[in-house]
Amino acid sequence: MDPIHRFGKQFIFVYLLIWFVGSLWMMALLGSGTIQGKLLGVDVTLYHEYACFGFAGALGGALYGLRMFHEHYHDLTTQWVYWYLMRPVLCFGSAIITIILFQSGILLLQVGDSMAARISVAFLTGFGYGKFMEKIRALTTTFFSGSSNGNSSGNGSGNGDKPQP
Repeated sequence: MDPIHRFGKQFIFVYLLIWFVGSLWMMALLGSGTIQGKLLGVDVTLYHEYACFGFAGALGGALYGLRMFHEHYHDLTTQWVYWYLMRPVLCFGSAIITIILFQSGILLLQVGDSMAARISVAFLTGFGYGKFMEKIRALTTTFFSGSSNGNSSGNGSGNGDKPQP
């Protein structure tokens, strides 16, 4: 019997459920101020907001993963196991980067300065991770293409690392 059918589906479900519930729990712990001091050499009080954003992104990614798992339960093959395992982790990091990009002004979206607004954006980044990566790809193409007309087609119209005359 194929291992994905024997134990893999149960493992993926439990893994995503742990990320989902664990993210909620960690956001509550960080929001309550229960976690203080240093954790693995990092001062938690300095980065607790970013950790909340990361867990909000992981929550969105785990929710999307659980939804896809439910919709495609019978179609699950071993090629998708990596996608399910990495989704919450990648969403954790991308949510933090999204908030940093908004705070820096590189991504333009009117988001309030409230913690709830930033957590909402982080959650949406995790839930819509694929769309987020498309936007980041378009942004980097526009940002680094060397083209001043805003063309983000990526067709090689930029000059790469060569200086312009």
